[in-house]
Amino acid sequence: MIDPTLFASGAATGMIDLSQLDDLQKALTAGYGTDVSTLTGGAALRIQSLDATMQATIQQNEDFRLFNRLSKPHAGATVDEWTEMSNVGGFLGGTTNTETGVINPYTGTYNRRVGLVKYLMTQRQVSLVQTLQNAIADSEAIEYSNGALQLLTDAEYLCFEGDSTVVPTEFDGIYAQMNGGINAGLVDPRNIVNAQGTALSNVAIINTAAAQIRGYGNFGRPTDIFMSLLTQADFDTGLDPAFRVPLNNVPNGGLEIGAPVTGIRTSHGNIKTNDDIFIRDEEMKQPFETSFSTIANANIGLQPASIVAAAPVSNVASNFTAPQAGNYYYAVSGQNAAGQSTVLVSSQVAISAGQSVTLTITRSAGALETGYVLYRSRLNGSNVVAGSVAGQGSDFREMVRIPNAGATSTYVDTNFDMPGTSKAFVLNMTAGMTAITWRQLLPMVKFPLYPTNSAVIPWAQLLFGYLRISKRRQHVVIKNVLPNGALWRPFNT
Repeated sequence: MIDPTLFASGAATGMIDLSQLDDLQKALTAGYGTDVSTLTGGAALRIQSLDATMQATIQQNEDFRLFNRLSKPHAGATVDEWTEMSNVGGFLGGTTNTETGVINPYTGTYNRRVGLVKYLMTQRQVSLVQTLQNAIADSEAIEYSNGALQLLTDAEYLCFEGDSTVVPTEFDGIYAQMNGGINAGLVDPRNIVNAQGTALSNVAIINTAAAQIRGYGNFGRPTDIFMSLLTQADFDTGLDPAFRVPLNNVPNGGLEIGAPVTGIRTSHGNIKTNDDIFIRDEEMKQPFETSFSTIANANIGLQPASIVAAAPVSNVASNFTAPQAGNYYYAVSGQNAAGQSTVLVSSQVAISAGQSVTLTITRSAGALETGYVLYRSRLNGSNVVAGSVAGQGSDFREMVRIPNAGATSTYVDTNFDMPGTSKAFVLNMTAGMTAITWRQLLPMVKFPLYPTNSAVIPWAQLLFGYLRISKRRQHVVIKNVLPNGALWRPFNT
C-alpha cells in the first residue's frame, strides 16, 4: 500500500511484496515483441520506432554502369537513320603516281543503317486510401522509384543482350549488333573473341581486344571494359601483379594495397574496368522457370511441340575438344515479350571431339513464340530442370537465344556458345567519337492514367529509345568467359 501523505513532496514510496513486484515488473517491461496484436502490459504502451526510409535489397542508380555513361542525344523519329563508314577507300600506298599519270579514283565504304526506337513501359498504381493514411513511407513515391528502377534495369540489360530477332519489342544490344555486323560481312570476325571457357585472369585477351579496336581500318580507342561481378573478382584476385601499375586517369593512380583493379594499361589505351550486375554469370542463366515459375507456367502455350537432337556429325567448325566429349541433354523454352515458357528436354546425346549437333525445334500449336532459349546440361550431367544438383538448383544453363524461323527452327551446336558462361565488352567510349550512344526519343516520364472504376492512382512510366553503335569496328565482345568463382561449370562432372 502507498501512503498518500508521501505525495505532498512530489515523491511516492511504499511497500510491496515480492509477488506484487513481479507482476509490476511484467506490466512495465516493454520487451522486444514485434507482433502488435500480441503486445501486453508495458509493451502495449511502447511507441513503435518506424524507419521513414524504405529499406530494401534492390538495385540502385549506381548499378546502371553502362546506361549512366552513355551520351543520350535526341532521336528525331521512331525510325532513326545514319550512315556508317567502314573504309576511307583505297589501299595502303594506293595514292602513288607518276608526274602525269592517270589518277585512280577511290571512294569510302558506306553503309546505311537504321535503328528503331523501342518502348520501355511499366504501369504502377497505389490505392487512394494508402496515400491518405500515415505510413512508413510515401507509397506513391516508392512505387514511382520502383518503376524507374525497373525501366533502367531493362535498359541496362538490353544494352548488352537485347535481340530484336528473338523478341521484336527488344532493341538490339551490343552482342546482337556486333554479331549481325560480322554475319553481314561489315565487321571483322576478330571483333568477337572466344575465351573458350577460360577466365579473364590475365591480360592477354584484353590486349588482343585493345589491339583489334586500335588497328588499321578500325582506328578506335579502347576506354572501358564491362564485365560480370565474378569476372571483376578474377581481375582483383588473379591478375598478375606485374600488370598492376598506376594509372594517370583514375584517382590515386588506381592502385592501393588491397585495392581492386580499376583499370588495365595497354599500349593502345588505358581501359577502365566496370563490373556490371546485369551482365549475367551462370547463376542468372538457369532456366527461366527456376526463378519465375508462375510466369513460365502461365506461358505454357509458348512451349515448343518438340526438340530433336540429331546424331552428332563431324564438323570442321566444331569447338568440342576431347576433354569436352561426353553425354549432354538439351532443353528449350519458347519466348516472347511475355517471358519464357517451361522447358522441353531432349534425349541424351553423346558428342565426340570435332563433332556438332543439329537441334530441330517444332513450334507450339499456337505459334505465339517469337524466339527460343536453348539450354544445355553440363558434361555427363542429368536432365534435372529444377531441384538440387550439387546445390545448384538446375543442371541446365542458357546457351543461346535464336529467333522463331517458322514451323521448324534449327540450331547447330558447335560449342561456340557455351552454356553458363559470361561475356565481357571492351568499348570505345571516347567523348566526341559517338561510337556508342543511347538515342532517346523520350526521356523517362511519368504519364498519368485515368482511374476507371477503382479508387486508385494509376500511372505509366515510359522510356523510349534504343542503343546505337555507330562504329561497330571500334568495340570487341569477349564471349565464353568462365569466371574462376563460377560454381556450375559446363565441363565439370
